[in-house]
Amino acid sequence: MRIELVGRRPLLRRLCPVEPEAGSLVLDARLLTFASPLDLAAMVALAQAAGARGEQVRLITPRDRNVASYLERLDVVSGLPSGADVVGDLPSGPRADLTDRLLEVTQLGPDGANRLGERMGRMLTRHYGDLGRRYFSGVGELIDNAISHGASGLGAFVAAQVYTGATSGLPGIEFAVCDTGVGVRAHLGHTLADDVLVDDAAALEAALRPGVTGTREMRGHGLNDLWRAVPKGGVARLQLRSGKGLASVVGDGGSRRPACVPSDVDVAGTWAFLRVHPY
Repeated sequence: MRIELVGRRPLLRRLCPVEPEAGSLVLDARLLTFASPLDLAAMVALAQAAGARGEQVRLITPRDRNVASYLERLDVVSGLPSGADVVGDLPSGPRADLTDRLLEVTQLGPDGANRLGERMGRMLTRHYGDLGRRYFSGVGELIDNAISHGASGLGAFVAAQVYTGATSGLPGIEFAVCDTGVGVRAHLGHTLADDVLVDDAAALEAALRPGVTGTREMRGHGLNDLWRAVPKGGVARLQLRSGKGLASVVGDGGSRRPACVPSDVDVAGTWAFLRVHPY
């Protein structure tokens, strides 16, 4: 499979150019101009899953040297499976300490969830105080879902960034987690009937309803828990990909506007991306 990563935030868009290529995964980032945490985490998740299947993995680096440097800085390159080919230049240089604003692509398993949570908590509260605690409630829900519902031998991959607004004028947070598990539709199949889960888009729509979960344990209310606090601290957007489904939900105060549609790209596991901007 060949995936062309073109322009800004390509894996957040509904359509991403994909060409079949048997026995290999090619991540063609030559025309990539900006990568979100979702792009970063998804690239590593895709590459690791392909490597586990015995496929050859190749990354073609961005022509823009700043973007290529960013992929290296955020540990996308070092996160590729052993034996992966990297084609193109990777600018080298000292790595600035940006631990208060950046979470490099990190493999997430049950044993590392607490450490990740502590780091994310420090990042968010340092910049946003009590507001950051609200944001962390949403981040924590996504981490819990990835560990509890997206478990696999490879685990999940996360990345995050805090934007201060100093240069863009738009402060906020972005957090992404991409697991390599069975996906939303198969997971909800433990508790919901097939006529509800007619396709992946319907499964994502069901996952966003209050009280819907793929486990019979009384652990919470599924993804609906994410909206209990987060939108009260800003405008929140959640995007989910699983199988051939794509869901986007915008939360503003007490309102939510979900949209669930089919996608041409078949994603193994589940990708989740949360963006919050303060009011």
